[in-house]
Amino acid sequence: MLRNLASSIGPQTTTEYVGQGHTLDLNTSPPWDNVHDCGISTTQGKQALGDLYHLQQPLLIVIICDAAFVELLSGFGARRLIVIDPLMWFWPAVPLAWANASLLIAVDYIGVRARVDEAKMHNAVVVPPLVPSIGRSTSKGPRKGTLVNLGGLQTPYISVDESIAFASLILSVVEQAIKARNCPDDLPLHFLTSQGVCAGMQSDVATSTTPDKARVLLSQCKTAFLTSGLSNIYDAADCGARVVFLPATSMSQGEQPELMERDLACTFTRIDWHELNTTKPKMEYSQTSNAECSSLIQSHQKALVGDRTAQERFVERILECYETEDNAKELKALFSSFGRDDGTLVMKAIVDAIAREPDARISVPSRLQKSPQPPI
Repeated sequence: MLRNLASSIGPQTTTEYVGQGHTLDLNTSPPWDNVHDCGISTTQGKQALGDLYHLQQPLLIVIICDAAFVELLSGFGARRLIVIDPLMWFWPAVPLAWANASLLIAVDYIGVRARVDEAKMHNAVVVPPLVPSIGRSTSKGPRKGTLVNLGGLQTPYISVDESIAFASLILSVVEQAIKARNCPDDLPLHFLTSQGVCAGMQSDVATSTTPDKARVLLSQCKTAFLTSGLSNIYDAADCGARVVFLPATSMSQGEQPELMERDLACTFTRIDWHELNTTKPKMEYSQTSNAECSSLIQSHQKALVGDRTAQERFVERILECYETEDNAKELKALFSSFGRDDGTLVMKAIVDAIAREPDARISVPSRLQKSPQPPI
């Protein structure tokens, strides 16, 4: 999407990615012209970002959900800060830094429009969820195989070593279930997670790939076990078949299914922590702080890794889930409620923001200035 916008502005316009940690697993050169590793949690990282900004003098800066980046770049005097926030529904309070953005693109979800209205965010526009349309058109013949996608496994609250141990356990549990079923349609097994976790697992099965390739696999596999991040949920609604959501590895992953069940009457198959660690109570994700919830999830992961009986229950739940009907169609209620965008509406919002803050270096073609029709 941004590359299309950049190429339309001019042939010499480049797209550069700035990030840190496991976000760099998914953002490489190409498709970006350049990738910069700038961790702003340190003074050195902040200085590196400042040097990069003053050197590049970018035409446009698009930030995904990072208030610290917005505050820092605002301090450098940056203009045309565009924030895309897919978590507007989640924050306990709207980040103050969003007021510094030229444009806040809030991704629609339960309660988002009301929150934007209540906060009187005059710099905000609400767009449908970003869902690249892949679907069944990418696969030929019947669905076959099992996909495990642990996108969103790593969080700031849980160490990489703990994530590696948990991912290894999930791989073992699914492999045991597949062996017990002895069903040809369960194979091949595709196991996706971040590069750092893959390296630590030292498994021939575990791999890291791009979101687009993960969606293609989802469209081809008969059964998918996914972490319950919103991107996985929307992808499952678009091109999944039999979909099972794994125990939450973050607060938002736990809250999302609860909200969907409560507000959208959307039912689906998921495995929760209390089903495996039966001595622990059911987690109330929306009733805890982010740090407290992460601590509870961490304790669940550690308990599961060290408890053979709980692991056997996990295998049993996986086996039960294999017997459920294809159920991703239940998730399509999300599209009825919030629509979907392939990037067209986001790009139109960005073009409008550019027009409000003209720059002699930017000339957006008239075809991009026309109001697009929302994707169906």
